[in-house]
Amino acid sequence: MSSWNIQPAEVGGVLTTVAGHLGEEGGGDGLVGHITKVGEYVTLCMEEANSGPVNTALAEVGEYHFGHMGDMVALTVSAVQGAYEATMAYIEGDLEMAAQHQAAAGEIPEPVNPGSDIAAV
Repeated sequence: MSSWNIQPAEVGGVLTTVAGHLGEEGGGDGLVGHITKVGEYVTLCMEEANSGPVNTALAEVGEYHFGHMGDMVALTVSAVQGAYEATMAYIEGDLEMAAQHQAAAGEIPEPVNPGSDIAAV
C-alpha cells in the first residue's frame, strides 16, 4: 500500500469524464439518458401496437434489458464512488481507509429497475 502513487488531479479528470458518460438521473445525456430514451420508445411502441400479446412481449424484453442496464449504471456509480473515496483517503494520508474503499469499489446494491413502470402501460 505504501507504494501507491496516485495523481489526484488525473483521477479527478478521469472520474469527471466517466461521470459525464454515465449522465445523471433526469438528464438526457450519457448512459442514463439513453436508458430513459429506450424506456420512452418502448412505451411508445406499446401504445402504437395496442395489442396485449405485443405489449406483454415488449414489457418482458424491456424488463430483461432494463435489469442489465440498471446493473451497468449501478456498477459504474460504485466504481466511481469507490475510486473517489479511496483517492480522498489517500490525500488525507489514511492508506488503510483508501484500501477499504478500493476493495469496496465495484460492489453494487440491489439494482433499481428503471423499466419497471413500462409493464404498467
